[in-house]
Amino acid sequence: MFSSWSLGHRGLAAAAFLMLTLGLYATAARIIYKYQTPGPPDPINEGYCDFHNGIYFPSKAMVEGISPYGARYANEFPVARQIPFFSPSIVALHAPLALLPLRLAEVAYFAAMLAMALAISMQSITASGLEKRWDLALVVAAAIVFSRAGHVTFFNGYFTFELVLATIIAVRYAPSRPVLAGIALLVISAKPTYVLPLGLLMLARGNVRALIYGATLSIAGAALPFIWLAWNEGNGNVVDGITVIKQQIIDSQAVHHLEPNELPVRSWTRIDLFAIIAKWTEQDPSDVLHLGVMMLVLLIPMMILFRLARDGIDDNVAGFTGALIMTSMIVGLYRQSYDALLLTPPILGALAGRVGVWQSLSKRSQLIVALVMLFPAYNYLSTQMILGRFELPPVWIRLVTSVNAVVMAGLLIWLIFLFRRVRNGALPPYS
Repeated sequence: MFSSWSLGHRGLAAAAFLMLTLGLYATAARIIYKYQTPGPPDPINEGYCDFHNGIYFPSKAMVEGISPYGARYANEFPVARQIPFFSPSIVALHAPLALLPLRLAEVAYFAAMLAMALAISMQSITASGLEKRWDLALVVAAAIVFSRAGHVTFFNGYFTFELVLATIIAVRYAPSRPVLAGIALLVISAKPTYVLPLGLLMLARGNVRALIYGATLSIAGAALPFIWLAWNEGNGNVVDGITVIKQQIIDSQAVHHLEPNELPVRSWTRIDLFAIIAKWTEQDPSDVLHLGVMMLVLLIPMMILFRLARDGIDDNVAGFTGALIMTSMIVGLYRQSYDALLLTPPILGALAGRVGVWQSLSKRSQLIVALVMLFPAYNYLSTQMILGRFELPPVWIRLVTSVNAVVMAGLLIWLIFLFRRVRNGALPPYS
């Protein structure tokens, strides 16, 4: 696999490696300086908080047979609260880390995140038709590290890179290698807000085999650790344990919705369309309403994907197809700033101009659409670091924290109108 990759331009490779190293060093230093000692929430010191609360201790609890969705877990482990409804499969996936001492697990996961950032870079490069060159891979990886989306992932230790990499693999290989795409969907199923919109879009695209494999693996991957937890929570009675865990999940979701950055009215990190609507109407919507709006947002993109599939048109993850899928996921349902990394392949595809519809656009149009897709990943204005330093009027805070979602919604509308050019034959078919 790696033998086919060449070094490329030595000077560029050296400069990119230096920038990547500096970015990682600065991020690691910030983690240490702002390190969150495991325990109650500390809004001042949040370094690796998501690794502690969302990966290490939930997995450690599962290994010990304690449900990370329950109050007992929140009381006995040094965490902020019980976890929201992530699939048990993702908790089980991180179980090997829970077998390590905390400090060693932290270092190991930082290295794993770097490996995944490089994998995202390499997948995006090959999908966009660029040469397999390490200098390009290092440039993209360094760009990820310096982006707002990449930095917050490294800093908090969330499993964003796992979700993003798996989504890229699922979209890219669903038509040609459905088993591999199904394995990726197993990882994505960890987070319902990821797998639900992606599953609907892939269904409209015609990726039925990949979805069948993914559903089978996801059910099996969740069932085994769930039964293990139910057996322990029910004191040997699985049926009783299922009832207990079901109530725990309901309670954990209620706690989860009380978090300031989860509620769209107060969130400075949300970049989905509905979060902005809620912010300006000052209404915190229910989950049911979220799903309803998601279906409305996804309706036209699903119709477009269906039409493209019917006509045998698909330029995959780095082209128009990938841009439409990733943008629809972002606009349609519950997305945070770090989810902007989903757009990495179509950004490179647009910049390279070698795949699908991007080939038919002018260089100026390719650059503009790439910059639009880059915007939410590099927008540092809507952060606590900036917002906390300036006493802005409420209306200005709303404007600043709304711009990412507005840009993404505008991008989706533009992609929908671009499809009209494909349908009308103004752009040649691609494959």
